[in-house]
Amino acid sequence: MRSRLQTKIFLLLVLLVLAAQLATFAVVHVATERSVSRQLVESLQLGERVWQRFYDNRSSQLLESALVLADDFGFKAAAASGDRATMESALRNQASRIGADAALLLGPEGDLRAGLAGANAQRQLEAMAPLLRQAREDGFAVSVVALDGELHVVALLPVMAPDQIAWVALGSSFGDAYAGDYRALTGLDASFVRREGERLRVYGSSLPAAARTSLAGTAGERIEADQRVHGLELGGSQYFVLAQALPGDTAAPVLVVLQGSLDRAMAPYASLKGRILLLSGLAGLLALLVAAYFGRSISRPVSQLSEAAQRIQSGDYSQPIQAAGKDEISGLANAFGHMQRGIAAREERILHQANHDGLTGLPNRAHARDRLEQAIAIRPPDGHCCAVLMLDLDRFKEINDTLGHGFGDQVLKEVGKRLRQAVRSEDMVARLGGDEFMVLMQDVERDHAVRRAQSLLEHLRLPLDLPSTRINLDCSIGMVLHPDHGDDAQTLLRRADIALYDAKQARTGVAVYQPGRDEVHLRQLTLMGDLRQSIARGELGLKFQPKVDLASRQVRHVEALLRWTHAQLGSVPPDEFIPLAERSGFVHELTRFVLDSALRENQRWRAQGLDLGMAINLSAMDLMDADLPDFIQDCLRRHQVPPTRLILEVTESALMRDVDYAVRMLHRLRAGGIRLSIDDFGTGYSSLAQLKRMPVDEIKIDKSFVMQMTEGSDDAVIVRSTIELGHNMGLSVIAEGVETDISLDLLKRYRCDMVQGYLFSAPLEGGALVDWCRDFSGVGA
Repeated sequence: MRSRLQTKIFLLLVLLVLAAQLATFAVVHVATERSVSRQLVESLQLGERVWQRFYDNRSSQLLESALVLADDFGFKAAAASGDRATMESALRNQASRIGADAALLLGPEGDLRAGLAGANAQRQLEAMAPLLRQAREDGFAVSVVALDGELHVVALLPVMAPDQIAWVALGSSFGDAYAGDYRALTGLDASFVRREGERLRVYGSSLPAAARTSLAGTAGERIEADQRVHGLELGGSQYFVLAQALPGDTAAPVLVVLQGSLDRAMAPYASLKGRILLLSGLAGLLALLVAAYFGRSISRPVSQLSEAAQRIQSGDYSQPIQAAGKDEISGLANAFGHMQRGIAAREERILHQANHDGLTGLPNRAHARDRLEQAIAIRPPDGHCCAVLMLDLDRFKEINDTLGHGFGDQVLKEVGKRLRQAVRSEDMVARLGGDEFMVLMQDVERDHAVRRAQSLLEHLRLPLDLPSTRINLDCSIGMVLHPDHGDDAQTLLRRADIALYDAKQARTGVAVYQPGRDEVHLRQLTLMGDLRQSIARGELGLKFQPKVDLASRQVRHVEALLRWTHAQLGSVPPDEFIPLAERSGFVHELTRFVLDSALRENQRWRAQGLDLGMAINLSAMDLMDADLPDFIQDCLRRHQVPPTRLILEVTESALMRDVDYAVRMLHRLRAGGIRLSIDDFGTGYSSLAQLKRMPVDEIKIDKSFVMQMTEGSDDAVIVRSTIELGHNMGLSVIAEGVETDISLDLLKRYRCDMVQGYLFSAPLEGGALVDWCRDFSGVGA
């Protein structure tokens, strides 16, 4: 009886323990599935926010890159002039910098001007039509469009100069790779679909092949962009899905469908269930205590994970997830904590990349503009202002071309470091793109602003020590003050850029914006655009001014002078359009036009029995053209002009920009039999040692010393000394700017070799020069 009672009690206790264990296991199973489902729902909701930021960051990057391209002077000039090669090159370079694979330039009315190779042009225009309508209403547009069967996120902006002259668009593909990047960031799958008929068309997805096929076969009405999470079976697996419409065509919107696999989320718990069952069988009489222990060990981490998911959903990543122990739940909590830290780090990195330059780590153009807007919103004390400095490195393109882009990147990094060291901690240094930097000085004394800029320039001019070599840098700085020169960021940046151009042209190092320069800047943009068409339009021509040999009283040489007669603006002075040609990179074409036209004219003179030397001016940029010597030799052969009849004049200041490279180029030209002359001698900074190195035949005294020269004047002393110096070095000496008989008499006494100026003749057309030479009898010579 006792045995039976003990058995019954034992069996009852066993049954109670087993029932308790089974009930505990059932509760844990249900709670785990609900918790995991809730976390998956929360992860999808969180993933929706991450997706929005993921999409916004890419859209912002495209928009900012399009803005940089739309603001580029060279690109504006190319768009204004219709230079398709330059436009396509600029589109291709800007697209490669940000990994974009679509780039278009549209006319103001939406016609295709230029673009990268890709989809059919007509299909591109049809796909871009809704985006173009939106941009005309809002001033810009960012949306998803289908190009040639593939989705692209496209940013469209107007190109202003100052009125709209074009639309520029940059786009990035929106397919499997994009969905894969999102999965790598969040652990959630993403698919891009559009309803076509009763089914869905899948443009891109990170789902496995079976699930992707199943999604494509899903009825369209089962996927709605209602931002609600619901279950869906795909490829034999259970998923939670959440759909959201992407910006674009509202009639047939593209949806991004976020998927979280419930099977994958529950997989970590499968082994846990087996261990709980095993422990339940061994627990025996201690099952109640063990059940209570496991109840606490399971419910507490799950609750902590749920609270953590809610914090992450609200964007709070600051509080770490506590996970004590080494069991599976603690491992899951640790994994969840790693995921939280990873999302926070990736979000922080994405935000940093969106606001900073990838090479130097400095704020980029968009961030610098935001900081400037914040700075000008603060009223400075009396006598103080906000200074904006625009810096551009001189001859940086030559550094890239001769030493390589890797070396150029090292230079930009070091310049960024040096700028940060040279300014105050409250000042901001930003890289706007290329070799252009910006310094924002807040709360600076107005009287000290220029001195601060000059000090910064001197700091940058110190020798730059790099691992492979030491180089000397120079730069130009344009400065504007707020509120003196503008009340908004756009105006200040534009005028700082104008001041920068003035600093480069005047070679003063630092230039402060001068009122009224906006109109001059607009004229310069117009001239740069029209200059590229001037040769084709026949607006350029040559005039020739004779050089008289004082010993023989004969015309020995003439100087070819380029003239531009603009169709609307009339005659444009060379002092105005030559610097613009150098700035826009068109000077090489101008030089080759002058060489070909002058030698053709010389050939006609020789056929008429007039044998004259032809002097042609070269710019500093021409000395960097490695193909120039070959082009000159080809022109000489075609026009049958002896090389010794060609004189190339190079200004002293141009030679001093890079003496070593200039000397090498001069030797190449001299080796072809061409005569070389130093123009405007006495206005530069060349030393006798440098002059001795140069393989030149003559020097030309600048007209500023000759025009007002009188007996005993400082100009007379300089001219006489220069003639004696040239003769002692075995060089011929030419004086330009001879306009008075007094100057001519002095030059004769000083034994100058040749003279040139209005005393003899103004620059003449080719035919008129022949008549003048025949009539010239050396009167006054």
